[in-house]
Amino acid sequence: MRTLRSWSWRAFLLTGAFVEAIAAGKTQPASKAPDLPSDDTVKAAFKALKAGDDDYAPARAAREDWDAARRRVARDPRWNAWLKEQTGRIAKWMSTPRDHPEWAAGWLHNYVNTKTGAFLHWTPDQPIPPDEPGSEKLRAAWIAHNRIYNIDRVLDAARLFRLTGDNRYFDWAASQLDFYADAYHGFPLQTWNGRAQLMNQSLDEATRALVLIETVRLLKPHVPAARVNHWRDGLFLPLAANLMASSREVHNIAVWHAAAVTLIGLEFDQTELIAFGKHSPFGLRSLLETGVSPDWFWYEHSLSYQDYVVQAMVELLVGASLRGRLADFARELWITQNLMIAPMTVRFADEDAPTLNDSPPNRKAPNRRLWAASRRVLPTWIGLKEAENQLSWDNLLDPPKAVDSVPPLPEAVSGPVPGLDAVQVVKNGWHALLRYGQKARFHAQQEALTYELQYGDTWILRDAGTVGYGSPLHKDYFSRAPAHNVPLVNGDGQTPWPSEGQLDEIAPDGSSATVSHPSYRPGVTATRRLAVEGGEFIDEVGVTTGSDTPQAIGVVLNTPCAVTADSPSKAEGASLPKATAFRHWKDWTAYVASGTWSSTLDCGGRRFALTVFGAELQRAFVGTVPDSVRPYTRRGIYLEGMATGTKFKLVFHPLGSSQASARKTGRAR
Repeated sequence: MRTLRSWSWRAFLLTGAFVEAIAAGKTQPASKAPDLPSDDTVKAAFKALKAGDDDYAPARAAREDWDAARRRVARDPRWNAWLKEQTGRIAKWMSTPRDHPEWAAGWLHNYVNTKTGAFLHWTPDQPIPPDEPGSEKLRAAWIAHNRIYNIDRVLDAARLFRLTGDNRYFDWAASQLDFYADAYHGFPLQTWNGRAQLMNQSLDEATRALVLIETVRLLKPHVPAARVNHWRDGLFLPLAANLMASSREVHNIAVWHAAAVTLIGLEFDQTELIAFGKHSPFGLRSLLETGVSPDWFWYEHSLSYQDYVVQAMVELLVGASLRGRLADFARELWITQNLMIAPMTVRFADEDAPTLNDSPPNRKAPNRRLWAASRRVLPTWIGLKEAENQLSWDNLLDPPKAVDSVPPLPEAVSGPVPGLDAVQVVKNGWHALLRYGQKARFHAQQEALTYELQYGDTWILRDAGTVGYGSPLHKDYFSRAPAHNVPLVNGDGQTPWPSEGQLDEIAPDGSSATVSHPSYRPGVTATRRLAVEGGEFIDEVGVTTGSDTPQAIGVVLNTPCAVTADSPSKAEGASLPKATAFRHWKDWTAYVASGTWSSTLDCGGRRFALTVFGAELQRAFVGTVPDSVRPYTRRGIYLEGMATGTKFKLVFHPLGSSQASARKTGRAR
């Protein structure tokens, strides 16, 4: 039986093989979200923040004006200096061959520090790692970084040709398209995460295809038809066939697949590809209608991947605009604009974003960089203001309109966030986001019933997200329940995951919320109530095991704060649970906690008393645990008792600054 590599792209399409590929295995879209509202209602959401004013208002169509760009460079010293920097960088890169047909790209997530799991910073002057045992993954990841960088420079060269008319840039950019069209079938077919040959996985294949197809759009008017046809048949059509065969479930990757396939179809007038990208079960229309909630959250419950979906859609929407086809995607345009804006509704102080599931740490909401980068099609007043002084190809070709003032972002408020299976409690300076489940297995962590907590602008409990997927810490620690702030039974949390709990109650004044998970674990029911009472924050956790035999029932917390137990009484002979994640605890101490335990948290100079009550509470453990950011450690607190069912009550009380406390007691800190 022939493999896809040996098929012609047209045979793949016309035999219906792409339909069969979708129909095989786990191929059905996710359960459809409640219907999104009408276009008028979609456009009205977040209206005060939006800044579109043309036929697609409150969004817009991207534009491109090369003549105006040339005048801008000629008249403005800043743009002239920027152009010199661009040409110098490209000239240096073009001076020697940068990619090779025998190189197989690896996984970017393997370009990590083996000890901490943190990503290594790739730069274009780094030498390739040695071809020797033990360096295979790192070397292949370097090749992937190098290939991505090379492809991005191909687009830069095509733009420089269009701007300056210098044929050096045309010749190099076109030669690179020749190279990839010649080499594509020789690259090994990799199938661990979709089908890919140019890259290691279908996601990376799609992202680079979008860059290369833009290069084709810029060069095609200056290239003989036979050469363009070689690019089409040697590279883009077999690549599109791989992407279509890779689209089997609703997730962020499928959005990138559909965007790339659609623009390849539009560029080469391939009706089959356009139909797949727009109307198939994994086309853009179906993906957004299925994956976006009525409150404008992406169902994978990761704000970083929500932003990534927006990035894919922006590539599609800009490309469609410049090909005169944006009208085909008007509804998707407006939905994407809301998808981009929605995360600001769950932001904490200082625009810190919550870290849902396996997002990278320390993100912001709104993502101002994304808002600026998306303003050509998804304009907001904030995005326009952020973009106005940037020197970039986008601003050179399609300058942002001037903005005199920016409307304030609405305040975060207490209430349900159904699109994230979450609820917010915002009261008296406290802000908590409590999550009670997940809808999708992609990027889900074992974190149902976790929450993040801030007082003023001070973090007390903050989710670490994760590190590079290639690090063992991702799977063995950060994805697991002990890395979160959750109930545990015998050292483990939610099983299986993903799974959904429920919002049971929220107080009319927003001071409290109660959630539950009737099937937290086999036979186990768990509940959590968060409340602000006066100046204190209350966390009440209940666990019922359904067993007649006492189990180790506990609660784990992970904090960036220093933790000092108020009682020095040690629990001799106590041991942590044997769950894998607890193996990463270091320098831990077990304390006696006979029904109550208290400690002081020092959170960057602001102090809080933490008091825990529970009839069955017996032990409290405090240790050093991994973190995803420097210094790569934080503090873990694990509270435990033996019972068939129990309740814990945790009370956080602000004490003021550590400096003030030291002055009162006469102690230096």
